[in-house]
Amino acid sequence: LEDGELDGVNPKVIVLLAGTNNLGLPQNGGSLVEEITAGIRAVLRVCKEKSPRATVILTALLPRNDDLTLIPTLQQINVNLAKLADGKRVRFLNVNDRLADSSGKLFEGMMDANDKLHPTLKGYQVWADALKPLLRELLGKPAPTDHAPPPTGDPSLQFRARGF
Repeated sequence: LEDGELDGVNPKVIVLLAGTNNLGLPQNGGSLVEEITAGIRAVLRVCKEKSPRATVILTALLPRNDDLTLIPTLQQINVNLAKLADGKRVRFLNVNDRLADSSGKLFEGMMDANDKLHPTLKGYQVWADALKPLLRELLGKPAPTDHAPPPTGDPSLQFRARGF
């Protein structure tokens, strides 16, 4: 959110999902849990500054199985993120129990088989289904006419076709 990016736009809701890519990065001398929590806290602060009337739906870091040793770190970050929510202007949404078992191991088909990090269409649908009640509460029922562009299919296909 660069300065002026939200000029003239007053979103009622911001959905924030951030931090999972940072789990694979080297630490800057501190605790990975604290570094990622602080980074998300900073993004949240900017969202509030740029759009003070918006409600932010802060999404828990999604489970990932590329490195199972990261599960406890991810879980602690999510505990910290839950504490950032006030239930009014910042809501916390954790769908991980619908994506993985209690140990954090992903259910089949929830994340991309190659990177084990980004959701599949099935994983995104789990997230969307959990967002719907919050969005209805905050925005009201959907309009009778859907003006969204038609679905484009699996967005990850464009990256696979280019060798990413």
